[in-house]
Amino acid sequence: MSKKLDKRAEVIDLLTVHFLDTGLSDTGLRRLAEVAGTSDRMLLYYFESKDELLAAVLTHIAGGLSASLTQLFGTTLLSPDTVLEKLWVAAKSDGFKPYLRLWLDLAAHANRGGPLFLSIAQQISTGWIDWMASLLDVPEANKEATAALILAAVDGQLVLFPGETKRGEHAILQLIALLRMQSKVQA
Repeated sequence: MSKKLDKRAEVIDLLTVHFLDTGLSDTGLRRLAEVAGTSDRMLLYYFESKDELLAAVLTHIAGGLSASLTQLFGTTLLSPDTVLEKLWVAAKSDGFKPYLRLWLDLAAHANRGGPLFLSIAQQISTGWIDWMASLLDVPEANKEATAALILAAVDGQLVLFPGETKRGEHAILQLIALLRMQSKVQA
C-alpha cells in the first residue's frame, strides 16, 4: 500500500474512535485534523473533500458494525422472532451502544436535511435491511418488509426511550410474541 493509502486508513481509524466516542457534533475540518494528528490541508490531500472524509469514516464504522452483527448472527436462516430477539439483546449490550448512539446521531442529522448525512444514512440503512433480509426465513416477497419492521422496532424503542432500554423491553417482547404467533399460523 502507498503511504497515502496507509495514512488514509490511519485517519479513518482515528476518526472512527472519535465519532464513536463523541458523535457528529463537531465535524469541522480543523477539529477532525486535530483528532487525526495532522493539518486540515493534509486531510484534503488524503481525501478530496470533507464530505469524502466523513463518508469514508461513517461507511467504515457501518462496515465494522455489520461484520460484528454477521459474527453474532451467523449465516443460517432464522425466524423473524429470533432475529428480533438477538438484535434486541445486541442493542442493549455495552459493545453496541456507541454504534447505536452514532446511528441515531447520523439519522438526526439526515432528518435535518443535510444531503451528505441523508445519503450516508440511506446507504447504511439499505445495507442493514439487505443484510437482515438475507437472514430471514420468510418468503422472498416478505423479506425486505420484515427486515425493515424489525429494524424500525429496535430503532423506535431506542428513540422513544433514550438510555433506558428496559422501558422498551415490553414492546419488543410483545412484537416477538406476535411474530411467533404469525409463524405458527403460517406453519
